[in-house]
Amino acid sequence: MQLRCYRCGWSFAINKDEIAFALAALEGSQGNHYDVRCPRCRQANRVALEQLRRAVPRSAEPAPAPIEEQRPTEGSKDDPPASEP
Repeated sequence: MQLRCYRCGWSFAINKDEIAFALAALEGSQGNHYDVRCPRCRQANRVALEQLRRAVPRSAEPAPAPIEEQRPTEGSKDDPPASEP
């Protein structure tokens, strides 16, 4: 995730591990922003919770379970009774 310091204008990035840590910390403390320090001037820059959520890679999100077609098994309740000759 690319950020720009509002004080010195330095562009820097935070990695996926830091984003995951920030999300976990914010969910535990009911916060709405995370402070990221600029590596150049050490100024704290606020990053909104929603911006962090958008930056999470899609592969980290749980994938929906595949929907399998269910076929009735032999002798199930849904089958009509077999006629005897």
